[in-house]
Formats: sequence, structure tokens, C-alpha cells
Amino acid sequence: MYVCICHALNDKKVKAALSNGAKTPASVFRHYECQVQCGKCVPMMRAMANDHRTAPASHCGACSDQHDHHHDHAPVNGDLVPAYGVAAE
Repeated sequence: MYVCICHALNDKKVKAALSNGAKTPASVFRHYECQVQCGKCVPMMRAMANDHRTAPASHCGACSDQHDHHHDHAPVNGDLVPAYGVAAE
């Protein structure tokens, strides 16, 4: 399934980036050396990142056992985004 049609990022590519250390939509885009364009994919990527972080440690190949899988990251620039915009962090 395509998550980001602007950059042809499907769910497998997003999961691969998350397994390689990406934690936010912005870091998924950085992993693939691109930037958010229309922003319609950001909520889906954010949900996928949250699911990845809260998954049991045995299912997460990139995280060590000491990694806290139950933390939540608010958008760094969330207060700077206009009501119509989407923060990718």
C-alpha cells in the first residue's frame, strides 16, 4: 500500500526506515533523502511510527531491549504549524 504518493513510499519502505532508526515522518523522509510535499501522508506515517515504538521489543529489530517503547514524541514544531499545515516531526 502506498503511504506517500508524492515520493512513491509504500508501507514496506516506511517500515524499513522505522526499523533503521527513523522515529518521525520527517526522519522517514530524511532516510530517503526527500522532504514532505503535500503532507497527506504524515498522519499515516505518524501512526506507523507510534505503532513501531509501542510494539513489543521482540518485534522491533532496530531497538535494543533497553529502548523505551512506550514514549511518545510530540511534534517539535507543532506550535509553529498553521491550522491548515501538518508538522512532519
